Amino acid sequence: MIYFLLPVFNEEANIASVISGLRAGQFNGDIKIVAVNDGSTDRTDAILKELSGPDLIVLGTRVNLNIGAVFSTGIIYVAAQAQAGDLLVILESDQTSAIDLIPLMLDEIRHKGKDIVIASRYLHGGAYKNFPWARLLFSHLANRMMRHYFPIPNVFDYTIFFRAYRISSLRAALPYFGDAGLIQTHGFVANAELLIKLSLLAPKVAEIPFVYDYGVKRGASKINVLRTINEYFVLVAYLRRLIRKFRSHQARHPA
Repeated sequence: MIYFLLPVFNEEANIASVISGLRAGQFNGDIKIVAVNDGSTDRTDAILKELSGPDLIVLGTRVNLNIGAVFSTGIIYVAAQAQAGDLLVILESDQTSAIDLIPLMLDEIRHKGKDIVIASRYLHGGAYKNFPWARLLFSHLANRMMRHYFPIPNVFDYTIFFRAYRISSLRAALPYFGDAGLIQTHGFVANAELLIKLSLLAPKVAEIPFVYDYGVKRGASKINVLRTINEYFVLVAYLRRLIRKFRSHQARHPA
């Protein structure tokens, strides 16, 4: 089974196209789409009901919480439902994640032994297209910061949502961090937090080139750049403390 996790907030202009694209995709396996609707105030909820089917699970909140809570809710749900060998793909609900790239990502896991595959804008062949210059500068700085403080072999893009995971790699982290501790941050930095925490368990990670075309998105961006910049500095301090404790514990209790 291939699970697709869609974080959703006010995506009435995009969500139907994304779900239709997933349903039409050729993924060599059964699929289950898990849409976590984070208190949308537009027609998103009504559209999700119109799209209902056995392959679509809708989880939701009455009020808008945050992207960290959405990630945590979706990942914990999938980890509890999935079977051994199942895969999870997290992608955006605004049409910016290229569905035709997913088979290549899955192939890296199925046939090349990878545990996490990242659709990377920074790998050769990847790029930004039609991207606001301020957001572009912010992305470059955030990724450079993450690479400096938390280097992971073969990883250049820490902040992209669009990734594929072997379910077992997510489950392996739960005994260390717990359901509530896997993602502690609230904003868009939750994505980097998850990757860095998983990296402590030495998964096999690969990137494939991804051209992020912001021009296909319909509707306004949900990110607050200034707030997110501050959240990255907080994340660095939090993760450095956590990693010191993790390594100290591992040294005292070797496997």
